[in-house]
Amino acid sequence: MPIIIEELICSNRPHKRFAIKIKEGEKTKTFHFGLDDGQTYIDHRDTKKRTAYLARHLGNKTENRLITNFIPSASLFSAKLLWGDSTDLLENLINLQKEFNEKHIKATSEIYIQ
Repeated sequence: MPIIIEELICSNRPHKRFAIKIKEGEKTKTFHFGLDDGQTYIDHRDTKKRTAYLARHLGNKTENRLITNFIPSASLFSAKLLWGDSTDLLENLINLQKEFNEKHIKATSEIYIQ
């Protein structure tokens, strides 16, 4: 099922920085993520801190499963948007949508191949 990123906005929840709205099939879901006063890779551009963040969170069994399997979650959105490959939030957002599309195409083609 395709996942469409509909909107990335400032979160209205206490202590959260962003909210992202995604559409998965007919359902729209909102995830709040990132500390409102935290510094991330898009802020400080420090690759050592990025490496440490990813090692710490990918070392957590639950977060690792969410991130590596592209399961929509605060963990995934933090890792891919705030600590992604680029220091540019928009670039990370575009890359995440591409990755969602690739995962959907691959999953769909595997269904038809079997």
